[in-house]
Amino acid sequence: MMHLGKPFRSLALVGLATAGLVPSPCLGQIAHSAPGARVAAFARVPAARAMAVCGDALYIGTKGNAVYGVPLAGGPAVWAASGLVAPNGVACLGNRLYVASRDRVSTFTPVPGGRLANRADLPIRLPNQAHHGLRYIQAGPDGRLYISIGSPCNICQPEGLQGTIISISPNGGDLRRMAWGIRNSVGFDWNGGIMYFTDNGADRMGDDTPPDELNELQPGAFYGFPYFGGRVRLRGFEAAVPPAPQTPPAYEFQAHVATLGIHFYRGAMFPELQGEALIAEHGSWNRTIPVGYQVVRLRVGSSRSGNGQSFLSGVGRPVDVKELAGWIDCRL
Repeated sequence: MMHLGKPFRSLALVGLATAGLVPSPCLGQIAHSAPGARVAAFARVPAARAMAVCGDALYIGTKGNAVYGVPLAGGPAVWAASGLVAPNGVACLGNRLYVASRDRVSTFTPVPGGRLANRADLPIRLPNQAHHGLRYIQAGPDGRLYISIGSPCNICQPEGLQGTIISISPNGGDLRRMAWGIRNSVGFDWNGGIMYFTDNGADRMGDDTPPDELNELQPGAFYGFPYFGGRVRLRGFEAAVPPAPQTPPAYEFQAHVATLGIHFYRGAMFPELQGEALIAEHGSWNRTIPVGYQVVRLRVGSSRSGNGQSFLSGVGRPVDVKELAGWIDCRL
């Protein structure tokens, strides 16, 4: 987990994650960030993934069985909760932390020092699938919880809640399918009352196709998978008739950059970023020439395709981006 700061001033935290968090530079890389900024390690968390601020701590989900907490006042990460199955997603709503595991959503009470208490599992069961089984969760401006559920494959026909974004009430009821035809979204945020979500494109169709996506959520809309990746027909479904008209991406990224967490900048330290999205590109794993491995900035609506403008690179494999009062947190 990295801290990004300007001399003599504090900044938000931008979170970047690999299997573990490491200080910059790492893997022989040299960190490159926005002009005038500096990068330093904030905390180390094993298998770190998504992040959320709740109470006096930053909570970090993982690919393992535990959630960690880092006190905002300073100090090492602490083991906040365990006994979960890939608790990737974390979100704060009211005075409760919600954790989206592979198979369920649990809620906890944050306690001082970055710990959690009073676990309660909501009465909702998610498809318990390992492939694309890392759930992402956020609290929307409407007070509801939004959860992504990936498709369990590279290219296949999803079933039930697979390949969707759903929303539920804070008590786990009133489930609504907000979007479908999604391959694997692991990040979303709101800007101007509109939710935008990333989606990872399919593999094994070449180095440069299909694109990764940024989509604008239109309630109930179909986003094309498995018939389309971006505007490209996917292998095995070239002649198949989609069940509904496709809502095309708001923006198409380079194939295989693996767009994950997204955050629209709302702070004052970087006025040039106001209203722009910061997007974690986790990086390719099977491309001839690797791409991604950076956080990019993007002004939605300024263009339809490309790769954004690099904001932070040379720090490993970014997973999520969060902004704190006085910080930017980047997880590696």
